[in-house]
Amino acid sequence: MKKLSTNQIRDMWIDFFKKKEHHFLEPVSLVPVNDPSLLWINSGVATLKPYFDGRLTPPSPRLTNSQKSIRTNDIENVGVTARHQTMFEMLGNFSIGDYFKKEAITMAWELLTSEKWFGIDKNLLYITVYEEDIEAYDIWTKEIKIEKDHIFKGSRDTNFWDVGQGPCGPNTEIFFDRGVEWDKNNLGTKLLKDDIENDRYIEIWNIVFSQYNNDGNNNYTDLPRKNIDTGAGLERLASIFQNTPTNFETDIFLPTIKELEKLSDNKFKYIYNDYQNIDENQTKINTAFKVIADHIRAVVFAISDGVFPSNKDRGYIIRRLIRRSSVYGRKLEIKGSFLHKLVDKVIDSMSYFYPYIIEKKAIVSEVILNEEEKFLNTLNKGYELLESIIKDNKVVSAENALLLFESYGFPIELTTEIANENNVNVDIDKYNELLENVKDLSRKARKANKAWNKQSPILTSLKVESEFVGYEKEECEVKIIYMFVDDKEIKEANNQTVYVIFDKTPFYAEKGGQAADNGFIIDENNNYFKVIDVQQGPNKQNIHTIIFTDKVKVNQTFKAIIDKDKRFLTMKNHSGTHILQAAIQEVLGKEALQNGSYNDENGFRIDISYKRPPSKDEVMKIHKVVEREIKNDLKREIIHCSLKEALDKYNALALFTEKYDEVVRVIKFGSFSCELCGGTHVNSTKELEDLLIINVESKGSGLYRYTALTSHSTINNYLSDLYNSIKDEVDSMFAKAKEFEQKIDCNQIYKLVDKFKTLKIKKDNIDDLKDILLEIKELFKNLQKKYRDISVEDKIKNYKSISPNPKDGFNEIKLEINDLDDFETKVLIDELQNINDNLIIHIINNAKQTYYVSVSKKLNPNFSAIDIFKSVKSHNLKGGGNSVLAQGKIIN
Repeated sequence: MKKLSTNQIRDMWIDFFKKKEHHFLEPVSLVPVNDPSLLWINSGVATLKPYFDGRLTPPSPRLTNSQKSIRTNDIENVGVTARHQTMFEMLGNFSIGDYFKKEAITMAWELLTSEKWFGIDKNLLYITVYEEDIEAYDIWTKEIKIEKDHIFKGSRDTNFWDVGQGPCGPNTEIFFDRGVEWDKNNLGTKLLKDDIENDRYIEIWNIVFSQYNNDGNNNYTDLPRKNIDTGAGLERLASIFQNTPTNFETDIFLPTIKELEKLSDNKFKYIYNDYQNIDENQTKINTAFKVIADHIRAVVFAISDGVFPSNKDRGYIIRRLIRRSSVYGRKLEIKGSFLHKLVDKVIDSMSYFYPYIIEKKAIVSEVILNEEEKFLNTLNKGYELLESIIKDNKVVSAENALLLFESYGFPIELTTEIANENNVNVDIDKYNELLENVKDLSRKARKANKAWNKQSPILTSLKVESEFVGYEKEECEVKIIYMFVDDKEIKEANNQTVYVIFDKTPFYAEKGGQAADNGFIIDENNNYFKVIDVQQGPNKQNIHTIIFTDKVKVNQTFKAIIDKDKRFLTMKNHSGTHILQAAIQEVLGKEALQNGSYNDENGFRIDISYKRPPSKDEVMKIHKVVEREIKNDLKREIIHCSLKEALDKYNALALFTEKYDEVVRVIKFGSFSCELCGGTHVNSTKELEDLLIINVESKGSGLYRYTALTSHSTINNYLSDLYNSIKDEVDSMFAKAKEFEQKIDCNQIYKLVDKFKTLKIKKDNIDDLKDILLEIKELFKNLQKKYRDISVEDKIKNYKSISPNPKDGFNEIKLEINDLDDFETKVLIDELQNINDNLIIHIINNAKQTYYVSVSKKLNPNFSAIDIFKSVKSHNLKGGGNSVLAQGKIIN
């Protein structure tokens, strides 16, 4: 059989179907567009849904693609099974109302078996079809001439594609026989007949015949337009053509694995010769190699497609993949951060078909390095604790699982996975219950976390010494030296929220615009208690708000651990405040002065006193200045000196509403930024990654609040959410405009919508997108009015021809209507008054059970609508009005 590289297989697939008049669709981002039902693009057909459901017209009824996809519902199987990947590439050919079963099967067979193409021996291919699909069975046996012992009828479970309501149909699958050496029990085709999991017969092609519609209640009708949906896994085909035991020895993953061997100083080797007889220890080593090689490929592509590690949605998946890979790196005794060193190998393997990842290399490497280093800061201690728990307890309790998650950054999935490897159980149900309880307690306690009075005599007279060590340490041993509740000192606490002072603390108290640290204290029995807030008392002791769920006493010692992720993000935002202040002054001038700020893990704001708000052009210039200084990687300096020296020698910025000590702390970033500050900061501007001003608003005369974000992931999530919000509005107006087009010209709004769709949201064009949205809104408002006017005119035109009955001194029209709403009825009244003189109108709207009386102004004051309304005897009315128009409900 031919030996083909992955790139050759993909090229051959695309070339074949192009020759069969298929339009080639370029691969798209892993992030779905216009499909909130998907977290990721999870199949080759996922990007074609608008073509299949009729929302969009396809560029051709025949399509082909090779689409990267991600599935993360069973990450724990990656590296364990032979052919499971987080990210995979699906080769596809599709027919939308064009060819059907015969052509699809014939083309598949030609590509697989023709010597001009893949040239696979026909005797090595086996087929399954749905047992009721006689047509497909006949095509295989009578047209293709498949031997009866090479085709099998499958059940609804194995050979019918159905997802509930919507298109569905039978499928046919093609399997490759790898030979008896992969069939230890010599079961042969029984493996296919009985659908037994095996490594001998590998599914390489699946054709879905989408021919029915399921109404949601399992009632099936024929689709008027039948479709073909084909999928073939590129990694599986590569394994076949390169004759490898699993997908991981192909040219897709093996270069990365070889690089991993080097990073382990060749202490560990990936061994796959005599694959079926590898011992248990080597299997574990191989699994580590496979997990890392798989995950790093998925991470490189996800970040290249704009997904950054974070605590939610896609970002959480990427964070989990990086952390999982880092843990497996320990199994290979790789020291320190290493994943970023594998990016080159992924790019070398994949850039032939995906050249755009080459230009993303720098940002991808940087994001992976930053994320792994943050994790490594807590991984070692958490890993040691988990190993100790497993060794000592033979079970991971819910309490310990929560401690690992909240104190050491261990996702519950990772704890479970490591526990499972050691045949130890984790109490997941109770863990989820405890997690929710902790969140609830924190919410309640935060509402009262300022319950103590800073000027309380108990605090103003308190002289206990408490040292802040949080500049140097993120965790340390601490001892309770004072506790109080409701302004009363206590010596012990149990199941209550308490205010605590330690002899020393790594927890930063809220001050100088920086949010307080959160975290935990842990006793000698591994009981931990949540620190939800820290405030500075009048004598500068850090006062911790702690939820105690067990008994504790004064003089008891604990290990105190801050929430390192929160601290790091807060530091980035605090440093961002300094850099943004300096950038604003560079663009607007030194008279633009800070008048207060606040920063936490979510972002920051800074109030600037200035004569006017910045223009769009100035905001853009400020961004450019910040980007320049981030790129310059300015190192942070900390200087302790007198206030006079700080102001005279270093020209430091100071808020003169603040009171400063004799010795002040100066934070300096190169020659660009220098401020008096007691907060925590990053080591260099490069750690900010990026900065985005998301809003500037007036806070009074001459004061403007700048709200901003730092970090690639935070900014990317913000931009994504903003784009989706704008897009939802645009889509809604576009859909309604489509309803108008039969009566009015909507081309202008369509052009604007098309213009919007060509824009990808980024820092520099947020305002452009918002401006287009405003334009579309204004246009839509006008179209809506035109459409309403035309629609109303259509509905009332038959009534306008009604002739009034002459009366003594006036004309009268009496009508009963059933098809108009209140607005339409009033338009009709105006129209009738305009075309008739001296008119009094009585209208009964049966649909709304409303009675109207209208009187021509020329008849006032002799006739009044409200007087006539009140005098009506034929109906019981409740309403009101004036001399011209009165209306009310008909009360039965």
